[in-house]
Parts: sequence; structure tokens; C-alpha cells
Amino acid sequence: MSRFGDQIRAAAARHNLPQRLIDAIVTIESAGEPYAYRPEPTYRYLWDVRLRRPFRICTDAEIASETAPRDFPSLAGHRNQEWWAQQASWGLMQVMGAVARERGLMAPYLPELTDAATNIEIGCAHLSHLADRFLVDHGWDGVIAAYNTGGPGHGPGSAGEAYVRRVRMLWND
Repeated sequence: MSRFGDQIRAAAARHNLPQRLIDAIVTIESAGEPYAYRPEPTYRYLWDVRLRRPFRICTDAEIASETAPRDFPSLAGHRNQEWWAQQASWGLMQVMGAVARERGLMAPYLPELTDAATNIEIGCAHLSHLADRFLVDHGWDGVIAAYNTGGPGHGPGSAGEAYVRRVRMLWND
């Protein structure tokens, strides 16, 4: 159990998730480092924080641009800050900024996700959402794969398969 065991235990219980699964995800995603940050510039699922729904589909020119579209909203600061922060994974569970927004994080700035309790809560909320969608048809392996790739695919040779294997090694030991 990591040094964040109490926070993991509480959030896992609130979201009806296996505590050791959360601990395994934290270990795989960030090695227990709450300030872990990873830009993922090819990530294109973005969230409209004002309308609380997915942001519209971006044009090829917008995707290629280094600046946010003029209509991309932010809660504070410049829209570019929100744009790039949503395309990064943050903290212990490496929660994507856009996913955190979708799960209700309304902090003015996404680096709030480096707070351990906030990150674990949002990560568990997201994992619980994925369990509701995929557990019955795909089992925990499908849920774990979806946490990493966005969908339950974890067939031979897939990115999901390798991730599931790594998480399972820690969860099942």
C-alpha cells in the first residue's frame, strides 16, 4: 500500500472499487508521485467547462495549431492554458485534464489534480464510470483497459493488453 493508502481506501470505498486495484493503478501510472505530469498532444477528447459537455470536434487546422480555438472556454486564465492542460495527464492516477473536467472538477486550473486526494477522487470517479459501462460485458480487464485507452479493447498485442497485464501483476500479487 502506498503512502496514500488512507485516501485510496476512502475513495475506493465511496466508489465501490477494489482498493488494491487503485493502488496498482497509482503505482503503474505515476510510481506514487503526486506531481507527475505528462503532456499528450495527440489527445483530442476535450471538455467544454462552461456548457459541461464535450467540446465540438476540432478542425484539422485547430488540431495542428499551437493555440486554442477562439471559442474554447476556460474557467480562469487564458484559454490556451485550459486547452493544453486538458491534453495532459496529471497526478497519481494520471487523470487526463479533460476527463477531470467531465467528472466535475471545477477548480480554476487543472494543476489542482496534483493534489493527492483530488486526483484519487477524480480517478476513482472515472474508473467507477468505466466499471458501470464495461464491467458486465468485459470484466475488470476491460475496465482497466478502458482506463488506459478509453475503450475496453485488450486483445492480443493491443496497448490495453500490456497495460492490463502490468496492473494485474500488482493487483493480484
